[in-house]
Amino acid sequence: MTRPESQRVLTSLPVVLLSFALLLGAAGAAAETNWRGFRGGPDAPVDVLPETFGLTVDWKRELGSGYSTPSLQDGAIVATFTAGDEDVLAVFDAATGEERWRLSLGEKYAGHDGSADGPLSVPALDGDRIFALSGHGLLLAADLNSGGELWRVTYSEANSSVPFYGYSASPVVVDDLVVMLVGGEDRAVVAYDKASGEQRWATGTDTVTYQTPIVATFGGQRQIVAVTDQWVRGLDPADGAELWSHRIQTGEQREVGSHPLVLDDQHLLIDLSIESLALRIDGGDRWTITEVWRSRAFSNNFVPPVVHDGTLFGFTGRILTAASAETGEILWRSRAVRGPNLTLVDGHLAVLSREGELVIFEASSADYVEKARVQVFENGDFPMAIFGGGRFYVRNLAELAAVNVDSAAAPAVADAEVDPLRHLGAFGAFIQTVEALPEAERQARVDSYFAAVRQMPIVEADGSAHLIYRGDVADVAIHGTLLGWNGEERGMHRVDGTDLFYRSFQLHPEGVYNYMLAVDFGQPEPDPANPNDIQGFVHASELRLPMARVNHRLVAPADGAPRGELHTFRIHSETLDNFRDVRVWTPPGFGGGGGHGGEEAEAPSYPLLVVSYGHHAVDAGHMDHVLDHLVGGGQAAPMVVAFVPRQDFTEYNGDQAAGYATFLATELVPHLERHYQATGAKAIMGPASAGVASLRTALAHPGIFGKVAVQSFYLTDADRDEFTAMIEAATDKPEVWVDTGPNDYQIENSGIYAERSSKALVEKLGAEGFTVHRLTNYGTASWAGWRI
Repeated sequence: MTRPESQRVLTSLPVVLLSFALLLGAAGAAAETNWRGFRGGPDAPVDVLPETFGLTVDWKRELGSGYSTPSLQDGAIVATFTAGDEDVLAVFDAATGEERWRLSLGEKYAGHDGSADGPLSVPALDGDRIFALSGHGLLLAADLNSGGELWRVTYSEANSSVPFYGYSASPVVVDDLVVMLVGGEDRAVVAYDKASGEQRWATGTDTVTYQTPIVATFGGQRQIVAVTDQWVRGLDPADGAELWSHRIQTGEQREVGSHPLVLDDQHLLIDLSIESLALRIDGGDRWTITEVWRSRAFSNNFVPPVVHDGTLFGFTGRILTAASAETGEILWRSRAVRGPNLTLVDGHLAVLSREGELVIFEASSADYVEKARVQVFENGDFPMAIFGGGRFYVRNLAELAAVNVDSAAAPAVADAEVDPLRHLGAFGAFIQTVEALPEAERQARVDSYFAAVRQMPIVEADGSAHLIYRGDVADVAIHGTLLGWNGEERGMHRVDGTDLFYRSFQLHPEGVYNYMLAVDFGQPEPDPANPNDIQGFVHASELRLPMARVNHRLVAPADGAPRGELHTFRIHSETLDNFRDVRVWTPPGFGGGGGHGGEEAEAPSYPLLVVSYGHHAVDAGHMDHVLDHLVGGGQAAPMVVAFVPRQDFTEYNGDQAAGYATFLATELVPHLERHYQATGAKAIMGPASAGVASLRTALAHPGIFGKVAVQSFYLTDADRDEFTAMIEAATDKPEVWVDTGPNDYQIENSGIYAERSSKALVEKLGAEGFTVHRLTNYGTASWAGWRI
């Protein structure tokens, strides 16, 4: 591949699981105050950053929630966000942050499954017109000066594909058209007359999730490049005629943002979130598309790469990565900045970090070189920085700010990380003795020490724990709930001159955690030195502290001991219109139909427990073994237990949540009563979002479940008001057990907060007269703790 000319690219990520790349084209100084939408538009700024500079925050203002990156034109900032119960489109004065006007985009798009409220799509500006898309699918044209509505188009399941996290494709203005990725049969890409909103053409068949088209020139022909879930196409802007197409994925795909990036006049990069694909596009009488390389240099993240002087920049997980645009080969990696967004402007990269700092560093193929940073917010989020008029404009889920680039200000950069636990405990004292030795003597001392170590990780009585990795590698990092629920990884320390990597933690002596190790920036895997692992949502190692409760019932009973039986039957839900295989545990001596469709059985009558996330409860929680011990050993009364798997995310806290509750109460329970003699008292339970589903079912269908158990309970914004109303209105109050701990779900900027977690649930239920039992688990929310 020919090395591309210097290009300026900016990138945005409008939502969890969404990603956008923003390309800056060449422009003159007059364009410095414009940023007209997704990819910056045709008039993006160039040659705007001085050789040395500092950053100063000029103004900040409150702003509602939303993942949409703002746009900028002639002193007007255009943003979409949540205001009360609705989403709005608004214009602010770029000099002061004062609001000029706002226009409703309809009902608020409520966050769910870890996402926050608000719009996702980046508004597009063209002259005195704004084009904006709401999360619910309202495409609106408005007057930039007055805020008056000009025309609208509404999307739904009838005329588009509906992404799980809401509509997010950004409008792109091409000549006299507004081009949208819509999804559907013969309408994957649709163009509208920008003056009237009338449809001009539609083409292509495919689903669409979180992509946005671009305008590019290949083979000497200007065209729209549109990436849908399985295809990339080059289209003639005039009539939508397909110039060329190439299939990039096959089969059923998980929802990802697949975004095109022009590398040069022959090459295109498509980021698939799990990998990146480089294509060579040859035009002429016959278009030829050739795959040049595929690379996982940029994977496990939602930030597509950008390109500058033949080097691609992006993230691998949370690791900043530089790679060759010609080959995809990794050039360098760094943990110096963590951010789910990335902007390239004038030979520099800008990131609004997770910690709320705007960080500027060189777009260098050699290494990470930081130029300046400033604290803007308490925390950052997915919307990326835009630039115009000597300023960066940034937002998170609560505020909008202007940051000056000041050549007179002293640049501030980050201090090197200082780990306060680097020399923790007795093991830390050993590390100090090794580091005091000449480097040539250290390896022998490490070998001697570990020859006497019989178990890893090394755990001390005071709760200090030390994860260890030994090997001839360059880098080792830790992942997992051991680090909390913010999705960050943490690098291990290497003792110079040795093969020893370690990281120390001060943990609760009763805690149970899980973690994984990523070696040389590879995929996280269980710790090879730790014999204890768990296969739950992921395959991870288990770290158990000295005073942790140990459940000796997780293993199968001894041969000859009384045991229940685990059956499987398939059930169709009329409410949800889907099938699922439900596992049912029946106690020793059970004499019912056994799940084989026999005639209705008579007494005895058994109590029933329904478990959501049921297959995980068996496979990771070994709950069937626990039941074998408790019931078979006479410590619990005989019962029937149904382990119900989840078919879709939205069954627990989304669009199908009410339907799932109805399925459990009115379809599954009657089936179990008929075929498994489960006509006694009934209880329901589940961890995390399955706990939310369990409590919702009991409250929404009173009189069926007299007892509810939840673990690591949390509420999203979408759930909070519903549950408050249900709890306050309940006349039939089930008895509730809440298993919680200090490290349960408290995810910043994701719609999940402490006031909507287990502690708040206990307080609310108690205040409304429910009988509540609170259990405490000192580990983190994971199957390692849930199965205790």
